[in-house]
Amino acid sequence: MKKTPVKKKNILTPFLVTAILLIAGGICCFRNLLFPDYKSAVSAESARELNNPYIGWYQIYPYTLSEAAFDPALIPEQTSAPGLVMLQFNLSNYAHSTIGKAGLKQLGDILDAWHSTGKQLIIRFLYDWDGLALEKEPENLALVLEHMSQAAEVVNLHSDCVYILQGIFVGAWGEMHSSNYMDEENMLTLIRHLASVTSPDIFLAVRTPEQWRTIAKTAEPLSPENAYDGSLTARLSLFNDGMLGSDTDLGTYGESGSSSSSDFGKRPRQTELLFQEALCRFVPNGGEVVIDNPYNDLPYAVEDLARMHVSYLNKAYDETVFSKWREDTFQGKGPFQGMNGYDYVSRHLGYRYVLRSSAFSLETPWAKEADLSIVMENTGFSNSYKLFDVWLTVKNTDSGEVSTVPVPTDTRLWNAGSLFQLDITLDVSGFRAGTYEIFLHIQDPSSGYPIYLANEGAEYENGCFAGTLTFQKFPQWDFLISALIGKAQDISVGFSPQQ
Repeated sequence: MKKTPVKKKNILTPFLVTAILLIAGGICCFRNLLFPDYKSAVSAESARELNNPYIGWYQIYPYTLSEAAFDPALIPEQTSAPGLVMLQFNLSNYAHSTIGKAGLKQLGDILDAWHSTGKQLIIRFLYDWDGLALEKEPENLALVLEHMSQAAEVVNLHSDCVYILQGIFVGAWGEMHSSNYMDEENMLTLIRHLASVTSPDIFLAVRTPEQWRTIAKTAEPLSPENAYDGSLTARLSLFNDGMLGSDTDLGTYGESGSSSSSDFGKRPRQTELLFQEALCRFVPNGGEVVIDNPYNDLPYAVEDLARMHVSYLNKAYDETVFSKWREDTFQGKGPFQGMNGYDYVSRHLGYRYVLRSSAFSLETPWAKEADLSIVMENTGFSNSYKLFDVWLTVKNTDSGEVSTVPVPTDTRLWNAGSLFQLDITLDVSGFRAGTYEIFLHIQDPSSGYPIYLANEGAEYENGCFAGTLTFQKFPQWDFLISALIGKAQDISVGFSPQQ
């Protein structure tokens, strides 16, 4: 009798089934993972003018302070909008007395009215509009100091809109020259007192780099380590009402080839330009362009305005120079090529931010945090000297749900003429499958105004469009799970324990 051969058991089969089922189970655990796809916005720089605070052209509004009542209806700009104005307050009525209660009320009413327009204010107190400061100033320094204290009490109530206090009350046209009180001792007494009675949020300004160095007691400009610390030195900016007017900017600098016996004295033009290039990354610089001459021909003007980091200019001076700029064209590359020189300068006074690119990184599909980097460029002449709020707006295009993510950065250090990168950590643990639009939003906390970027189409309600982030499940998960379970079933059916 023949024996039936006994088949050997395939001991690998149950292990294979188990392995397949484990793989399928593992895939089930990962089927809810989301996989990102990010597309950076592609947007060129626009050539349009940006209506942003603290920069641009200013207009002067003069007031002779008196005991009379002030009618707020006299304010010429009633519409609320960002922009600079200079208010000049002539104190000649008080050259022999303190400012009366009615005079202080008039000052407060004028500032209240301008505050309501949303403008940022440059303020100058003076005693003279005729070049006769020696005759019109108070006869003793103590009265000037008292006027500073009185005015400061009112000005400090408006520190959220008062941007700069120019000068120290004395000098012809308030420009710190041709005065009884501009020797070093009196100048130091006046500026230190003004700093002590005014809000540290308000910048002060002196007429020349020499005066800045004399007050700061250093031949070196500010550095990142001592900028914005609230000290007098950190608050001390420049105003130049002889800008581009000659080789010395009408006496603002020393003569070419000259040297000073003092470490703080006047230096030749190119040396002073380098000094301002370093200093005015941290404090504002502005003033008046005057007298048609080769130093304000467009190519030289653009170069020097950028080097000095000029952020504001008087729109009235000098029309002969402005006409020359309008008749010339910018020859550089980019969206401004061929633009008339006046418009080019207008669009570059102050800061001008452009979003260049962005990128998204998620290390693993199960990571709870991702990295978003945004590359920006400041193409303006200067930095911003006010700290702005920055955040991302993330919008789910399917549900319309919007969330915000704060961006930790100091906008005052977004340097003119430089690229810089914002690195943002995103919590992605709550993201669902879908498409999200990401916007970069910048806002001035003092005025509440948005800071518009110079990108084409950047004036979105939620800010400047940065990119699109799409989260999706791996499309083949369900197919793979079904195929693996089916294969395990086929193997199990073909396997008999008795075999």
